[in-house]
Amino acid sequence: MQASVRGRGNLALDWAVSEANRQRIPLVVVFCLQERYLSASILHYRHLLAGLAEAKKDLEEKGIGLYLFQGSPEHIIPIVAQQASLVVLDTGYLRHQRTWRNQLGALLPCRTVWVESNVLVPIKAASPKEEWSAYTLRRKIAPLFDDFLDISTEEVPNHQSLGLDVVPHMAELEPLSLDAVLMNPPGLTPQRMLEQKITEQPGHEKAIDSFMQFIARGIDLYETDRNNPLLQGTSRMSAALHFGFVSPLELAAIIKKELGIHWLSSCSHPGAAAYLEELIVRRELAINFCYYNDSYDTPAGLPDWAIKTLNEGNLHQRKVIYDFETLEAAQTEDPYWNAAQNQMVRTGYMHGYMRMYWGKRLLAWTKDYEEAMRFAILLNDQYSLDGRDPNGYAGIAWCFGKHDRPWAGRPIYGTVRYMNAAGLRRKFDADTYAALFT
Repeated sequence: MQASVRGRGNLALDWAVSEANRQRIPLVVVFCLQERYLSASILHYRHLLAGLAEAKKDLEEKGIGLYLFQGSPEHIIPIVAQQASLVVLDTGYLRHQRTWRNQLGALLPCRTVWVESNVLVPIKAASPKEEWSAYTLRRKIAPLFDDFLDISTEEVPNHQSLGLDVVPHMAELEPLSLDAVLMNPPGLTPQRMLEQKITEQPGHEKAIDSFMQFIARGIDLYETDRNNPLLQGTSRMSAALHFGFVSPLELAAIIKKELGIHWLSSCSHPGAAAYLEELIVRRELAINFCYYNDSYDTPAGLPDWAIKTLNEGNLHQRKVIYDFETLEAAQTEDPYWNAAQNQMVRTGYMHGYMRMYWGKRLLAWTKDYEEAMRFAILLNDQYSLDGRDPNGYAGIAWCFGKHDRPWAGRPIYGTVRYMNAAGLRRKFDADTYAALFT
């Protein structure tokens, strides 16, 4: 259990329970904790571990034990699984997560299966290749929507399997105490971490409660309100989806149940249709990008036209260049950019519309687009609760031309889409937003 940190609404867990029941053998769940995971901070680890504690409780109610070990899956799982007849892996899509699965498939002495539970349409069923845009992926996903929406079932064990004593060769491994790790979590300490006050509550139960509140207060307003950072127009599910506290399958099923709509015939609920477009098409486009393009977090992952025009833009003189520390401290000439940076630092969340503006402005303030992308990824991964995620990498890459088309040329940006402060002010009261996060 690495990418789907939940004891409910988890297809990988359900399938493992079903197989354990069929074979009438014990099932144990393992989470592998690494002391350093990309640029995750102590607060990110604490959030993850609190959600894991809820998952542990839910599993114990089913008679299933969850064990926490320190180390990487390719080192831990072969030891734990020495006597296993089957290992079931949940599914993440970043490079290291794919490497884990490939290595375990080669190392383990038994059948190894990976089950996708964090997308609506499994990655290879949706497309066998990297997609050019949301338009091309949408055409492939749309016919499969109903095929995958209603497949989730809650499997209940028919035997007790709490103990790890079924594994006879565990002397070399000592399970960690989840409570003890929660008291002293690992992780980095970014310069401004102490300013951060995360309001999202971890775990599956809180995620579902929050989503139901989003529907109740007016999901139909999503289409008109989502791009205004001053309104509560978004679901704020990105962090819960990132940590695997909730599945997009479950969210889509809730919308279908509560509103009685189908994705392709939801004219009566345009806000819900717009939300499903983001939850499924846009989110799974980001996953498609990271799965099929190993350079998702570097400029090499950008389309050829964007690389060409940005290389030309590197030759243009910048009016001002900021170092990383100045950007991290939100000390630029732009009050709107500073506000977006402060919102991310102080809350662990940056509104999606502002994140687009935030990423694009970095092009004008760094020595080249390579540095701009590196700074954007590092800041996002250190401070955003939903950083270190396909959505974040694809969203930043979009600021540099990914999943977009060439626009009118201008200095530095070339034909990459440009955003300016005047555009913000046309969309919403940008000065009020800036004042909130000065």
